[in-house]
Amino acid sequence: MAARIRVFREAAVREARRISTDDRVKIAEEAASEARAMAPVLDGDYRDGIDVRVDGDRVFLVDDDEEAIFKEYGTSTTPAHAAVTDAARSRGKYSGWKPRSRR
Repeated sequence: MAARIRVFREAAVREARRISTDDRVKIAEEAASEARAMAPVLDGDYRDGIDVRVDGDRVFLVDDDEEAIFKEYGTSTTPAHAAVTDAARSRGKYSGWKPRSRR
């Protein structure tokens, strides 16, 4: 006897995100802790800005320091520290920074 199964992709992704949110928050918190430990400290803003944000079933590892982008990725005159990037990358898929489009 054969069985036919139809998977509704959007519903399956939505359900997978919903049931994995708590685990992804734990992973992000581990990454945030590691990033804080790796972050160089001059005034503490870069290190202290590292945090986890949850928006519904979406989980983000963020840095609220206004200059974090320059500290994370470097500039033409300063090296990249990549504390957040490296911590995120070691735990799975890293989607990177995406600049907002200008309107």
